[in-house]
Amino acid sequence: MSSLESRGTRSARNKSRAKVELSDGEQLAAVALHYGLVDFLSSPKEKVVCPLHDDLNPSMMLDFNYGMWYCFGCGESGKAQKLVKQIERKYHGLNEIQAMVQFSKIMRGVGIDELPKFQTAARSKAEDRELYAQAYDFYHGLASINWYDPQFIEAEEVLDYMESRGFTSDTLQKAKAKVTFEDAYSMVFPMMDNGKFRGWVSRTMDPEIAKYRKYLYNKGFSRSNTVVGDYKGCKYVVIVEGYMDRLKLVQLGVSNAVAILGWKLSPRQIEKLKSEGVQYAVAATDNDEAGRKGAAWIAKNFQSVRWPYLKGLKDPGDFDERSFSRMWKKLQERMEKAQWVL
Repeated sequence: MSSLESRGTRSARNKSRAKVELSDGEQLAAVALHYGLVDFLSSPKEKVVCPLHDDLNPSMMLDFNYGMWYCFGCGESGKAQKLVKQIERKYHGLNEIQAMVQFSKIMRGVGIDELPKFQTAARSKAEDRELYAQAYDFYHGLASINWYDPQFIEAEEVLDYMESRGFTSDTLQKAKAKVTFEDAYSMVFPMMDNGKFRGWVSRTMDPEIAKYRKYLYNKGFSRSNTVVGDYKGCKYVVIVEGYMDRLKLVQLGVSNAVAILGWKLSPRQIEKLKSEGVQYAVAATDNDEAGRKGAAWIAKNFQSVRWPYLKGLKDPGDFDERSFSRMWKKLQERMEKAQWVL
């Protein structure tokens, strides 16, 4: 074959390759596979550990239907191209042009037939309903526990662990906590949104597992559409991040505490709170950088005051009756100064 013919053949191949354009969702799938964010693709949505910040529990949502990603932990979002830019800058120090070259290499290395065709968003709603039914059946199919007098060794172990963290048997009873009889994630709680079951959350007692993932949510659970707690008819709520944070505040007498299961309120969560008449909010998101960012976001959407954390306390899960009493007194002063009409 002549040199000219060779160039012509390569040109034809390149043109053929150029005609194969990946959708936004396929591009995101290719990037997720390349960086090992997922091992395989079986669902139109996946929640993964965010590679952009110090993330232990999966907080980045990948939506392959729309080709979008969003991290509930650091607040970053975008399409596949932006994800490559940020990963390459963080781990390899590449500038934007160099990162775009890497993105092109990833795209060229993927065959169109290697990527699954996911269902449309409309059809995935049926799948979500099925996953909800599975979560409902799993939780309600577990044996109820009498936490005042647990009859199972596994339940006694859970009670001992929770008491070591400052929780009482009365709190577990009211929360309708159950035991999974599984070693990794041995306790499970129903996530109730104004009395409606939205899913379940399981907590590990193993410190080694907790380093990577403390909580396990049922497949198909939507954090952005859920506000855990009873806020119907409340003019003000105390907003916390985690399920256990809310559980501790409820134990301490704060019945209008709600958990948003992340540091930042989603648009749907804001809508749900306001639709029930919530006007004011105490921002009790964690006492760290992300929590402070979350508090600033709450202040943009509600009249709010910041929870007066004492030095050394990271979140409400660390509270005991003595520290809570001191902070509650300061909080009342802040609310009075803000002239809330309750």
